[in-house]
Amino acid sequence: MAKPNTTFLVNNSTNDGENTGNATGGAGGNSSSWVVVDLVNDILAFLDTQQVDGDADTVGPYPVIIPAAGSIEAPKTFLIDDSESVYDQIPLAGSDQGGQTGGNTRYVFAIYFDGATAGIPYLEAWDDNTHATIASTFLGAGTPANSTLKAIATTDAAPGATSWAGTPLAGTSSRVSLAAAALGGAQNVYFNIRQVIASTFVPLTKTDGVLTLRYLYS
Repeated sequence: MAKPNTTFLVNNSTNDGENTGNATGGAGGNSSSWVVVDLVNDILAFLDTQQVDGDADTVGPYPVIIPAAGSIEAPKTFLIDDSESVYDQIPLAGSDQGGQTGGNTRYVFAIYFDGATAGIPYLEAWDDNTHATIASTFLGAGTPANSTLKAIATTDAAPGATSWAGTPLAGTSSRVSLAAAALGGAQNVYFNIRQVIASTFVPLTKTDGVLTLRYLYS
C-alpha cells in the first residue's frame, strides 16, 4: 500500500454539496464550489463581522471580540487565499450560533485521499508544525476541553443539529475521527469546524497553530 496523496479543500459557496472534483475541486454537487488549500501559504481565520468576503488580504484582520460574559462563536470563517491575496469566506462553516449560514451543514471542509489508508484518519490541532505541544490558549493552554476549536466529522452524515457542539481539538487526546474505519480506496472525508471564544480567553497577538491530518499507511 503506497502512501496516499491528500488534498485539503474548502467550500466557499452557500450550497451544501459534495466535492466531486476530488483533488482539483471546482464545481461540486448542488452547485457547491471547492477551493484547493495551499497548506504552506494559506491561512484559516476565524474573524468578526467587519471582515468581508473578497477583502484584500491587506485589510484587517478583524479579530473576534471577547465577550463580557459567557462565550461567542466566531461570526465568520475565512480562507486567507495567498494566490488570490483575498479573504475567501467559508459561509457554511460553524453552527447556527455564528454569523454565517452554518448549522446542520455537511460539505464544508474536505480532505481528498487518492488511495487507501491503514488506519482511521484523524483531525488534530497543535501549537505549531512540530506537533509537540498544546500550550496555546487557542488550544486550551494544556487543558484540551478548553480548546477554542471545535470540530465534527461529516463524512457519513451531517451533524444532526444546527447548534452542534463539536469536539475540542488539542493534540492526540482530543481529536476527531474523520471515518469509522481505514479508507479502502480513494475518497473524500469531510468535517466542519468553529471557534468559540469565552469571556475568560487570554488573547494572543500571534499563533503558529496548525490543523493536522494524521493517518497510517503501509
